[in-house]
Amino acid sequence: MSATPPGASDLRPYGSARDLPTYLELSRKIKVGKVVTRFVVRDQRAQLLRAEQELERLVVVVDQFYECLGARNWVFHDSLSLDRVEALLSETSDAASAEERLIDLYRDEEITQWWLSQIRKLDGMKHRWHQVERAREHYHAGQFDSCALHLIAVMDGFVNDFEPDVRKGLVSRDPEGMTVWDSIVGHHLGLTHVLKTFGKTFKKRIDHEVFDLFRHGIVHGSVVNFNNVVVATKAWNMLFAVADWSVATAKASKPVESKPSWGEVLSALERQKRYRQYKDDFQPSQIAAGDSGFDTDELVARTTQFLDAWQHGRWALVVPFMQPEGRGVSGRKAGAFQARELYQRYNLSSFQICTVSYTQASSAEVVADATVNGTKTRITFRMVLYTVDGFAGMPGEDGAEWRLAMSSPQQFFP
Repeated sequence: MSATPPGASDLRPYGSARDLPTYLELSRKIKVGKVVTRFVVRDQRAQLLRAEQELERLVVVVDQFYECLGARNWVFHDSLSLDRVEALLSETSDAASAEERLIDLYRDEEITQWWLSQIRKLDGMKHRWHQVERAREHYHAGQFDSCALHLIAVMDGFVNDFEPDVRKGLVSRDPEGMTVWDSIVGHHLGLTHVLKTFGKTFKKRIDHEVFDLFRHGIVHGSVVNFNNVVVATKAWNMLFAVADWSVATAKASKPVESKPSWGEVLSALERQKRYRQYKDDFQPSQIAAGDSGFDTDELVARTTQFLDAWQHGRWALVVPFMQPEGRGVSGRKAGAFQARELYQRYNLSSFQICTVSYTQASSAEVVADATVNGTKTRITFRMVLYTVDGFAGMPGEDGAEWRLAMSSPQQFFP
């Protein structure tokens, strides 16, 4: 997991709209939660209330943003900080002042670097990243017209690549056809509204300075006076909005999971009851090398498999031991590559498991003597019993297996 970049600490826990569940996820959570908590899990009422408060805050801030800046063709995208937007709206008295404060966010290099890191991995975006970086250099150097031109090209190409069977660039698409429902940018004054200005046709030359991103006029030379920070910043704003649109559209195209049946719900509740009983009955214990049953202990055997795969550089065999979120990579080769990136700098040449301490339900601490990079050392790491769905499991539960609590070996050393 990458470290939080400088200047981003104030974006937690509700730093950006991306950190909050989307409208539909929150609404669904609230509706289902009200039914469930009424009957069985009353201790989760506080979480339900928090979800309702999150949704209310999200809606209020977004609506206030568009009430103030919607007419100026700004889009509230997922990377924007709710805290910062809320502050700039409350601390300014008019749209012009709020716009200046919003532009200041984009001119903060640390903040925008963090935003960009969230979209770089998108297909079609990463192939144009050299253009994005050039636009960023020009933006901070005050070369605003060049910045806008680079970003227009990036957006056109990115959208064109997004649906290979359609092959339509951003300006060729019907704005109404780019509506998305499960995203902040789907607001009626959001991306669809701004695209109407973006695609406006100019048949005559416009000599006066403009402050909107008129793609047609800029690219075709009809709009000649657009070298200002407002237009360049709106290009950045739209780039992030288009990226959000692509993510939401791809998500919407995936098959919708069917709703669980009452039988499945009751089964889940029964499983929850058994797990609570397992936690209540759990007693800490420890098994050490030389103890009876040590060599046949399930977790000792599992840990030996992990350390052996690490020692011999068999990275594909390390992947199943990584925590569930650490395995969220596409394909076996990608998983092995990620494991290699994490472990290859630590050359494990020998190991001997010393103790396995079952300290709490579904969790254990492993201590081993090892030789790493030619130096004898002691390593300590935690293993967690996970179900196939990524929840804490119970011993003997079908499909449950022990995995690393922390995938990075940096955490193993004293």
